[in-house]
Amino acid sequence: MGTSNNKHIHSLNTLQLAAIITVFIGHFWVKDPSFLNSACVAFCFVYSGYFTALHHQFTASYGKRDHLKFMWNKLSKLYPLHVLGVFLGAITMHVAWGGGVSPSIILAHLTLTNSWIPFSEYFFGANAVAWYICDLFFLYLMAPLLVRGLRRIPVLWQVLVVIALLVVQFTVEALSLLGLYHYYFIYQFPVARLLDFAAGITIYNITQCVSWQELKSRITPTVATAIEVASVVLFLVMFHIGKNYLHTHCYRGFCAAAPAIAALFIPFILTSGCNGLLSRLLEFKPFTRLSTIGAEIYLLQVSPYFLIKTLFNSCGIMPPAVPYFIIQMGALLLVSWVVHRYYVTPLKRRMLAMFPR
Repeated sequence: MGTSNNKHIHSLNTLQLAAIITVFIGHFWVKDPSFLNSACVAFCFVYSGYFTALHHQFTASYGKRDHLKFMWNKLSKLYPLHVLGVFLGAITMHVAWGGGVSPSIILAHLTLTNSWIPFSEYFFGANAVAWYICDLFFLYLMAPLLVRGLRRIPVLWQVLVVIALLVVQFTVEALSLLGLYHYYFIYQFPVARLLDFAAGITIYNITQCVSWQELKSRITPTVATAIEVASVVLFLVMFHIGKNYLHTHCYRGFCAAAPAIAALFIPFILTSGCNGLLSRLLEFKPFTRLSTIGAEIYLLQVSPYFLIKTLFNSCGIMPPAVPYFIIQMGALLLVSWVVHRYYVTPLKRRMLAMFPR
């Protein structure tokens, strides 16, 4: 893989890390986080679709054993972390709120069925962010069908299909056609996330077109910087419109996916490797190294926050907002690094070695 491709991957990894940290900030530090968190979560699903298509072509020779190996690789990376997050979440609920988690909820999490059950105690359950992993494994399971199927369709039609599905989703949300389960079916239900994942695959297919490559070859560092700055401005404008003029639930689907795809993902893929100012910032080594623990930061964000908050409350202390945030963020990064270094990485190696040759 060449230097340009490495830069391309590093910048997008850092962008995903920024989205994950923004979700943490949105969960615990912003009073009305839905407009912010929704786009960042959508971005992570689009990111997963893009990189699945980038690294796995799922050619005609790809068979059942290949898919088992593909799924085992994903399990070895994420499942041990998921299990730890569930049990830490259960402990946190007991320590912070004095409540327990029923065995059926824990079982649903461990079997990766929690986000298929339309009750908040299940899809939020022991670890409130674990529904993301359940959805992600469903998408990985469907990946060969999606990648192969979309590859057979002309790129223009792929784009039109994604836009049409966004419009359908917006209509369903705007008219509240899903009743009491509206929020769940739009946000947590695994099938709903096929749209974001497919959008990522479509974006990858666009980048393989000759016209895309020709356009990219003409971009100078100055033009790349202008595109990146304009994309961030567009992103903020779309947030402002969604937050102030659309109902919260409408914003979750249509207007969460739209800014994530149009205002961040596509422009930064276009300018990656072109030495734009923001791309070079995203390629900064400390950021790219930190991005390797992105999954840990996302899945472990709940427990450190509430355990530290409980500790301060029990001592009758409440630090000022900025130092308190620094303490919380530092604790989350430290816990994530320790878990990645001494738990996830060794277990991943052992699990990969178990797969029969």
